[in-house]
Amino acid sequence: MKTRYLFLSLLLLIGLSTSLAQKTNFYIRPELVGTRGKEVEGAIGLFASIFYDQATDKYPCVLVTTKADVVDMLGHEKQKQLLGTSSGDNELHNALGCDFLISLEIGILVGDKFSVTAVLIPQRTKPYLPTIRASAYSDYNEKSFPQIEANLKEVSQKLLNGLKKYEICPFKGEINVKITSTKKDTQKEEYPVYCNGIDGYYLKTVTIDNYSENDWTIKKVGRETANGTVHFNLSEELTIDEINPCYDCSPTKQGQRTYYEKTTTYADIQKSSMNDDGSGIILDSARVILNFLDDGTYTIRIKATSKQGEKKTIKEIRAQGVCKNLNEPPKKTTNKIDEGLYELLGPFTGSAEDKVLSQKNTITKTTDSGEEQTITYEFNLTRE
Repeated sequence: MKTRYLFLSLLLLIGLSTSLAQKTNFYIRPELVGTRGKEVEGAIGLFASIFYDQATDKYPCVLVTTKADVVDMLGHEKQKQLLGTSSGDNELHNALGCDFLISLEIGILVGDKFSVTAVLIPQRTKPYLPTIRASAYSDYNEKSFPQIEANLKEVSQKLLNGLKKYEICPFKGEINVKITSTKKDTQKEEYPVYCNGIDGYYLKTVTIDNYSENDWTIKKVGRETANGTVHFNLSEELTIDEINPCYDCSPTKQGQRTYYEKTTTYADIQKSSMNDDGSGIILDSARVILNFLDDGTYTIRIKATSKQGEKKTIKEIRAQGVCKNLNEPPKKTTNKIDEGLYELLGPFTGSAEDKVLSQKNTITKTTDSGEEQTITYEFNLTRE
């Protein structure tokens, strides 16, 4: 108990806004129930200390505050204002913010029964984290303190057990994902034709030769927040060769015609004007979501989008025959391009209580579009 209050005092001395920004804050909102609730009012502070001790044993980032702590903070802020050193409402706002709310009811019910009920409600997390409830009851008399303490520990532990699948202290670190995709395909269309008294053979060949390489460096800096860069290399080539002995020049005229079309697209975003050190194009947004499962495994979902770079396309067209000949210079265009990463990795063995999550592997697969894809990933995430 003394440790917790000493810790809160140190927070007030070194600056609340900086400290709380690095903590996962549980705010306990107490309520005394029953006509004799005042008799067990001291159990509120005892529960806060028990919860703090149990939580920080596994999650050092946890901070527990109560109404009494807020009163102390307000008094401290008032003293700073009198001394002319107040930082304004922002510091107090940060101090009062919480990630989880614990609604705590403690009292003595009819029949001299001690009751403690707690409901843990997420305040800043996504809706997939459910509300967690826990209760304990026992007889109440002048010798009840050991049993009351046991009840408080039981409820506290039940709340924490309900949280063990979730990222309480943020895992931080670097995630590297490299995706190489290739697609090579040749399709032919051929059939006999007849015109101008001559038998011929129509032949059309479409060739695809694509290659792309995305090298992502994602830095996880919070529960889901991340940033980073990507090196992106793209080369796509589409070639069409057509030989048509009976090309329709007009409704009454047909003749030999060959047609050639080549479209080349490339992008090489290794250096970006948005990143002076040349380490790659900066990500526009990135999220890393850890999901801890009931069977003692976890998955890691990575969502990222790059800022825009340039994609250049060169198109060549040539045609020669009895009509509609073409021999134009290559047509060049430049467009904007961005890249996205949406990968689900795992499941891997591990839990939210681990201090380190680390994996390295290479996966090969064929996508629905026929691309041969190689995904190499490596990450090392650590928490307090």
